[in-house]
Amino acid sequence: MRLNKMTLFCLTALLAIALGLPAAGHAQTKNISFGTGAMSGTYYPLGVAIAKVWTNAGIGLNVSAEATGGSVENARHIKNKTMEIGFVESLVADWAYKGEEYFKSGPVQNIRGFIALYPNTIQTVVKANSGIKTYKDLKGKKVACGIQGSSSVLNMKIVLESYGVPFSDIKAQYLAYGPAMELLKDGQVDAVMVDAGAPNSSIIDIGTQHKINILSIDRANIAEIVKKYPFFSAATVIPKGTYKGIDYDVVTTGSLATLCVQAELPDDLVYKMIKTLFDKKADVVKVHEKGKSIDLKTAVNGFSIPLHPGVIKYYKEKGVLK
Repeated sequence: MRLNKMTLFCLTALLAIALGLPAAGHAQTKNISFGTGAMSGTYYPLGVAIAKVWTNAGIGLNVSAEATGGSVENARHIKNKTMEIGFVESLVADWAYKGEEYFKSGPVQNIRGFIALYPNTIQTVVKANSGIKTYKDLKGKKVACGIQGSSSVLNMKIVLESYGVPFSDIKAQYLAYGPAMELLKDGQVDAVMVDAGAPNSSIIDIGTQHKINILSIDRANIAEIVKKYPFFSAATVIPKGTYKGIDYDVVTTGSLATLCVQAELPDDLVYKMIKTLFDKKADVVKVHEKGKSIDLKTAVNGFSIPLHPGVIKYYKEKGVLK
């Protein structure tokens, strides 16, 4: 019995469905896991916005933004191939690739740079009546400094180090920003360190209910930090009025927030992802203002790790790389 083309196509399509395969003529959608950070931080909502753009762009992707412990965890997911892309601070990416600090058990050889975004500014919040005026005053205090094993804890150690305060001299509390702020409201911790883009929602929230201060880092200390850890930004100012009651400029620093990907991702797919991110930047900005940091002028800043070939192609086309 001879089958006409239409009958053969239908039988093929039915067989594909039965076997869970893509039907002929339809490109297979690739599922991508995107590691972000705590829901109370900046990574998660920004990641959700970016994931939505990629999923809706018609480039064959279904991207799921997942809340995680942040940079260190995301780098490990990339190593273990349990996530294809994630937010990884520039300093953490360097350590991951070299097998240093939290990655002494083995380097993350398959981590590749995708895009540099904004500085994760270090914002240490205290109640205005706490008597805490500087990082030196944190000695002996209960300080929420991020989830254990996160880059947030490392950042607090580095800042305290510049003031001659050993990390062991504070009573470290290993909590994400959101839960930590609730404890600060109730006086159960003395300070909360947030390393995220400003403004941060958890700081906005506590600022509407309590009088707060945000500790500045002396410029001399920032210079010392940058000299020792060149992946930190130069002195960054959070303008007065960014948060309710903060009527002074907050001087701080931070490691750059970057997106990193698995080296194993196909070059053409990564090219489509970076091109779409720039083409649809306005859609990201509508959801989260940190989408404004998607900028060709700063896209490759702070990377000591290799960039993915897919983004290299795009950046060369745009004149960012030669």
